Amino acid sequence: MSRGHLELGLFAPTVGRMDPIGPPTMYLVSEVPQQVSITYEANRRLAHMLDRGGLEFFFMAQRGGRGFGASRFWSHALDSFTVAAAIADATERLRIVSTVHTAFYHPAMVARMGATLDQISGGRWGLNLVSGWAKPEFEMIDIPFLEHGERYRQTEEFTEVLRLFWNEDGFDYEGDYYTIRGGYAQPKPEGTPPLFNAGASDAAREFVARHCDWYFTGALSAEQLRDDAKDIRARAARHGRDIKVIVYLFGLIRDSEAQAQAEVEEIMARRDDDAARALIEGLSGQSLGTFAKGFGEGVAEAELLHNTIIGVGSGKLIGTHQQAADALEAYQGAGLDGAVFCFRNFEADTASFIENVVPILETRGIRRPRR
Repeated sequence: MSRGHLELGLFAPTVGRMDPIGPPTMYLVSEVPQQVSITYEANRRLAHMLDRGGLEFFFMAQRGGRGFGASRFWSHALDSFTVAAAIADATERLRIVSTVHTAFYHPAMVARMGATLDQISGGRWGLNLVSGWAKPEFEMIDIPFLEHGERYRQTEEFTEVLRLFWNEDGFDYEGDYYTIRGGYAQPKPEGTPPLFNAGASDAAREFVARHCDWYFTGALSAEQLRDDAKDIRARAARHGRDIKVIVYLFGLIRDSEAQAQAEVEEIMARRDDDAARALIEGLSGQSLGTFAKGFGEGVAEAELLHNTIIGVGSGKLIGTHQQAADALEAYQGAGLDGAVFCFRNFEADTASFIENVVPILETRGIRRPRR
């Protein structure tokens, strides 16, 4: 019996590190060989693969600055708006999501870009809203790095103004961060593009509940996702809204469990603890030790580093094709609507996932059969 349709796709390689800065990497904080390319051509090939394979999401992060740690992890980044335009024109069904740092763009400009992308994509484009967390990226372009709660208040105003430009003409808006007089933008999108956010704090979740269509959770397990989904949907219900839940997962899916575990050992043997520490401290605004203490007794710094090195804090699907399908079934049962993946060897692993895991999900009724 069908349980619904679990939407799937990629956390696309628009952010990572490439030569000449260092060996290619994206979601493994390790010097282990990885087949990933932070180029438009690589992203175009992956988008075609998803489109032909009947998957739904092409989700793009956005970064700036020199990266993290001495190895400059995440030093390369493509622009997710221009990539979205090209990918939209090159695909037929794929849903494409760009990311915007709300402190770096004016909502009037994003409204116009979004309306254009809506035309190019035929209504397949959406927007991930990020308040920002890497202080050096703000400092590089001389934009004030506001306190966490204030950054979300700015993002809330950004979203209100963005939606007004998409839905009204001749409006006025007076806020703490934006003032609009006679706001006007034509053309408008055919329908309001879906909005996403991945914040985990109370302020972030309240923002999602009021304004977003999708909550992007970093849940590490089906049990954690169940709690996250229950919380965000209860918050949204208080505002008379429904929310879908999407998660990002790192997949190391092989023919045998032993093979997958051997690769984990290989990754950890060449791990980049310095970059992993810089990522954690940049995200949390705390030292690694202080951050670890916030999780309570029994959470070691080494555990946090391990979880960051493999998949940058994502949930993990490590094992066989059947085990990956089992895990996705558990996630769906906990309230999941969609998942986007990152891999060690992006093109080969994406092709293998479509060939070996997706048919299992279809057989079990977790996904509808592809056309």
